[in-house]
Amino acid sequence: MPTLVQKIFNSKSDQRGFSLIEILVALLLTSLIVISFPSSDTTEKHRNLKSAVADIERAIGFASNESVLRNTVVRLRIAFEKTPIEYNVEYGPPGNMPLPDMPEKAHKSLEEEKADADKVSDLNKQFTKVVEFEEIRHELSGDVQILGVATSFQKKMITDGEASIYFYSTGEKDAALIFFATDNEVAYIDVQPFLSETRTVFEALNPESVAKKEDILQTKMDEVYKEWIKH
Repeated sequence: MPTLVQKIFNSKSDQRGFSLIEILVALLLTSLIVISFPSSDTTEKHRNLKSAVADIERAIGFASNESVLRNTVVRLRIAFEKTPIEYNVEYGPPGNMPLPDMPEKAHKSLEEEKADADKVSDLNKQFTKVVEFEEIRHELSGDVQILGVATSFQKKMITDGEASIYFYSTGEKDAALIFFATDNEVAYIDVQPFLSETRTVFEALNPESVAKKEDILQTKMDEVYKEWIKH
């Protein structure tokens, strides 16, 4: 079907030319049509971001159900060192499993850091991947990053190494904040400890900002984290 712009030109095809007004109107209509459709690249990245958030939300629901069914501690483990980032669901030994205390300090001695690393290593040995969850490879699209994860267990925003969200046989789980980003958009999942639903927020980045993208993302993540820890 011919567009309005094509009709304007076709209707004048048997004449000697176009007036300046007719040309300006045609150009205006063309520009409006172009502006009304976002770039395919932006649309694809937004779709990948929504898909990544939805996948993590499903993993949260799966882990929560598994902890009740298995009557043990289950965790969603996110590995930042993988490219693209990978995640999986793991279960611990049957019965009540006490998690080690991981105190938060601004500065830790080498001995304290080693002690914490040993605690994490011993903890990891007690968990096994859930086979049903492993049947499908779980990783994020290359367009999507998980910039950080904060939980009530690890008590800080984790941006490298690995992070885990723990789920308990009582139906309770760690409060958690999972922060995602693409080149032009951020999103985060707010996980509530006593609710099955999660709160998800999507926000576009300011394309006119002169600051570096990394600085913009870090500032936004810090703002969201500071508000999250107040609750």
